[in-house]
Amino acid sequence: MRINYLLEDTALFGGVKVVLHHAELLRRAGHRVTVVSRGRRPTWYPTGDDFHTVPELSAGHVPEADLQVATFWTTVAAAAALPSGQVVHFCQGFEAALEHNRDDHPQILETYSRVIPTWTVSPHLAELNRDRFNRPVKVVPPALEPFWRPRRRLGPGRHPRILIAHPFEFYMKGVDTALDTVRLLRERGVDLRLVRLSQWPLGDAERATLEPDEYHHHLDPPEVAVLLGGCDLLLAPSWESEGFGLAVLEALACGLPVVASRIPSHESFAAGAAKLVPVTDAQAYAVAAEKVLSSGRLWRTMRRRGLDGARRFAENRVATILDEAARWVASGEWKQTG
Repeated sequence: MRINYLLEDTALFGGVKVVLHHAELLRRAGHRVTVVSRGRRPTWYPTGDDFHTVPELSAGHVPEADLQVATFWTTVAAAAALPSGQVVHFCQGFEAALEHNRDDHPQILETYSRVIPTWTVSPHLAELNRDRFNRPVKVVPPALEPFWRPRRRLGPGRHPRILIAHPFEFYMKGVDTALDTVRLLRERGVDLRLVRLSQWPLGDAERATLEPDEYHHHLDPPEVAVLLGGCDLLLAPSWESEGFGLAVLEALACGLPVVASRIPSHESFAAGAAKLVPVTDAQAYAVAAEKVLSSGRLWRTMRRRGLDGARRFAENRVATILDEAARWVASGEWKQTG
């Protein structure tokens, strides 16, 4: 089958990585897959030869295909205008749930009103697309590359390294709440090291809020895996607009215990492994984090449960789901989905 992924940009973000990885899994399954983007070929993730940088996502620039996979709301109309291929919308988050793009909400909602086959990364997004927009849906989750694996660890260190991921400037990731949590833990006597990971350099606003002990930015995914393996806890207070929570899954796969927000995306895969607390309650995060860090037994239990849960996202399992979803669209079976 000929499959195109229409990618808006190639900046280092989890949603872009999921697209590139899915494309590779479909290639391994024997499909002819091309990623087409206005962005440059990414240097931070291998893409193979089938990556095309184009001036626009339109006929004459996008190859003919059996499936045209729109990977963001802005690419749906472009995919629908192409002369070949069935359009499928790969939804990794509901863009009209965000605040910074409020002016775009009417156009986003109009895009979602197109009744087309849809893939989502998590069950709650599938429910939204199906129930609110009457779309036929398949859940196609992210997959974990082999480098997401644990180091041999017996428990947290004497000076635990607490990791907070994502840019401070992305309000929906809740980094400010995580920093408040670190401050509370220190007030409670926890002698910790704050480790920050972001796509962007450390900004003045974050530095003024709380200076990290370590700051890492724009690491390639294998480098992130190494960093995770050397930390003792991940704080992940994302808001409900989080589409999946890839950082949480990757931490679990590396054997890193997690205290995260109790939101639909995290509940769908991490409820049995991570400690889930109210979204913006820094006090609740601090209490949960201190319990985990003060008990080697609890830390090891969470580590084991996280590793068990992460196995559901192994490449071979997700590749099968993805291949079946592609055939569901191409065969027209999606039209029979009620």
